Amino acid sequence: MTFRVIDNPDFNKFKAQSGFKNHQFKMLAGLFSRAASAKVLYDFAVDVDFDEGVCTCTYYRSKNSPPCFQFIIRHVGPHTDMYELYKEGKGRIAKSGLFERVYKKLEEEVEALIE
Repeated sequence: MTFRVIDNPDFNKFKAQSGFKNHQFKMLAGLFSRAASAKVLYDFAVDVDFDEGVCTCTYYRSKNSPPCFQFIIRHVGPHTDMYELYKEGKGRIAKSGLFERVYKKLEEEVEALIE
């Protein structure tokens, strides 16, 4: 009896690729590092609620201030995540199913603080 594994490389393109990736978190943390080195942001907090399927990355300007930005990742379907960006005093300023779009908006907002 022989055991033979059949590998079909085309099968991988049909797999659902959802979820918050490690490199995406590193992008958010790296953005905070740039802003902290310019002394425009003070703290970065991450809160994860596995039951609700929500991860919140919060940026603070000072120790006693309300959150300046909140980047929220919601698991809204079996293969779908939604990304939202909230700004202090304005509410939600970006919402998309693509991480890159919302991250770009956050990056623009942080760059405006640095300048």
